[in-house]
Amino acid sequence: MLGWHWFWTLVGFLVYIVVLIFLYFYQPFEDLFTLVVNGLSYDNAIFWAVVTIAIIGFCGYHWRAYRLYIVEQSSVERMVLASLRGSTFVAVLLSAGAALQAVQILCVYLLRDDFGLDREFGLRLAAVLALVILTGIFCIIFWLLRVVRTAPARSG
Repeated sequence: MLGWHWFWTLVGFLVYIVVLIFLYFYQPFEDLFTLVVNGLSYDNAIFWAVVTIAIIGFCGYHWRAYRLYIVEQSSVERMVLASLRGSTFVAVLLSAGAALQAVQILCVYLLRDDFGLDREFGLRLAAVLALVILTGIFCIIFWLLRVVRTAPARSG
């Protein structure tokens, strides 16, 4: 990999980390996150099964990508792109699992005897819609990352 490709790959990766740190401390994002995970707890089996599968898949995917792109091909640029693809797929999996769990929570709420179209119903419905939109955004990002191709290695 040429020096400038290496440099811009590292700069892109650092910008990605800075954006994630910014979102961690940004209050509107925290409010959105609180709205999305409204009602999730330890007894939500669907979500925790998805989390377990996502963690195993994340580790397995990155181990495979490390062996392929770093050990065999010595391509840090391709490893970073593969890492972004794998991480985005895990984000799709987690947000879709949370959306499925939120739908289940909403269905249980609708089946209760004291059901009413009140604030709690609105919050649960908003959480489902927010998670579906978030899943769609992650799917678009994943598709864009699949379209991106790295430059072929130059010999010489």
